[in-house]
Amino acid sequence: MRKLKKKLIEYLIVLFIIVVIIISAGTVLYFKSFAQDDFKLGVNFSKSYAQYLGLNWQDTYFAILDDLNVKDVRVAAPWNEIEPVKNYWTFAALDWQVEQAQKRNVGLTLVLGRRTPHWPECHDPVWLKDLPEELVVERQLIMMQKVIERYKNYDNIKIWQVENEPLLNVFGVCPPGDINLLRKEVSFVKTLDDRPVLTTDSGELGLWMVASSASDLFGTTMYRVTYNENVGYFYYHLPPAFYRFKAWLVGLDPDKVFVSELQAEPWAPQGLLSTSLEEQKKSMDAERLINHVKYAERTGFSGAYLWGAEWWYWLDEVKNDPSLWDTAKIMFE
Repeated sequence: MRKLKKKLIEYLIVLFIIVVIIISAGTVLYFKSFAQDDFKLGVNFSKSYAQYLGLNWQDTYFAILDDLNVKDVRVAAPWNEIEPVKNYWTFAALDWQVEQAQKRNVGLTLVLGRRTPHWPECHDPVWLKDLPEELVVERQLIMMQKVIERYKNYDNIKIWQVENEPLLNVFGVCPPGDINLLRKEVSFVKTLDDRPVLTTDSGELGLWMVASSASDLFGTTMYRVTYNENVGYFYYHLPPAFYRFKAWLVGLDPDKVFVSELQAEPWAPQGLLSTSLEEQKKSMDAERLINHVKYAERTGFSGAYLWGAEWWYWLDEVKNDPSLWDTAKIMFE
C-alpha cells in the first residue's frame, strides 16, 4: 500500500511538472515577439464599402491619403464595377484611385480576379449568370488582362493580388475553390507583367500550404474577435507564434508574408449600419486597435493592411467619434 501511494505521489509530481512546463512554454510563446524594425503598415480601401456607409467615397480616400498620411493601400478591381455590361468597360473610379495614390507616392496592391475583398466575395456582374463555367473562366481571364494592361504602366502599383482567399469555401457566395484555376490565373498574370504576385488565405481557418504555393508572396487575414450566433463573441487567444509556426510549417519566408487583412473594425454579422455603437465597441475600439497592430508586429511578418479605415472615418464624420481616426493618425505618424 505504501509503495502504491509512493508511486501515485511520484506520478502526480511528474504530472505537475509537465503541466508547469506546458503552461510556462505557452506563456513564453504568447509573449514572444519576432517583430522586425521595418514593419510596414497600410490600409484596405473599398469604394463600394464607403458608399454603403453613406460616405462620399472620394472624400474618404482623400482623408486616408492626406490626413492619415497612409503610404500603402490595398485596392481592388471588382468585376461587377469594371464590366457591368458584357464588353463594356468602365475604369473611371479605379483610374482615379490609382492616379491619386501615384501623385502622393503611395504604393498599391491591386486585387483582381473573380473573388475580391468584401461580401459577397465573388462580385459577379449580372450578365455572368447562367454562363457555362468554361465560358466564365474565359471571360475571367479577359477581365484580368484588361486590368493589368490598363495599369501596368503605373509604377506605384507594387503587387498584383490574384483572387482573395480563393480556397476558403466556408465564407462568401462563390463557387468551390480550385487550385488549378488559381495557378492558371497566376501564370497568366506573370505573362503580362513581371511584378510579384500575391495570393491569400484565412489566418485561422486556412492551411496556407496550397494557396501559398501558387505565388511569389503570401498574405494572411488576421481576425482577433469574431461572432457566432450560438456562442456570441469569440476572442482568439492564439499567440503570435501560431502564425509564425504556420509559415514555418509550409516553408514560407516571413519576409514574404504579410497580413492582408488585420481586423480594425467591429465584427457585425447584421452589418455596421444595423449595429449600435455600444455593440460595435464590444469587438473594436481604440485600445483594441492598438493591441491588434502590436500583435501583428509580433508575428515577425513584413507588414499589415488594416481593415476598417472607412469605418474610422464614418465614426468621425457621422457619429462625431474621432477616437479610432485619431488613434490611427498617431500610428501612421
